[in-house]
Amino acid sequence: NLDNQKELKCLYLQQNLLSAIKNLEPVIQLHTLNVSNNYITKIENLVPSMHTLQISKNRLKSSDALDGLLGAPNISVIDLSHNSLEDPCIVDVLEKLPELSVLNLMGNPVIKKIKNYRKGPDCSFIQFEIPG
Repeated sequence: NLDNQKELKCLYLQQNLLSAIKNLEPVIQLHTLNVSNNYITKIENLVPSMHTLQISKNRLKSSDALDGLLGAPNISVIDLSHNSLEDPCIVDVLEKLPELSVLNLMGNPVIKKIKNYRKGPDCSFIQFEIPG
């Protein structure tokens, strides 16, 4: 229960057999959330104040699974490594995050489908092209 943790800034819940992100409403000042190594299939219920999300080694597969990122408009660091993301449309979701500056997609099939992934000094999403 996080009801009395209103000033909590960092929450580490990795390796806890979680299947969903929930009950974060009380921690309105949350800056960093680590839910790596769980069974999460969809990003949801994020706190708008969040800047860093570590969600590697979960069960994320499609762009729909990332829609919940839009609930944290100030997010700047996202670790999505070693999921099962294969839909190049994830770029459409990630483009809508104006503060995003660090993104880790390593270990996801989608990186083979995004032209110019990690090429050049500027890895902004505007430069990503999806071959079609």
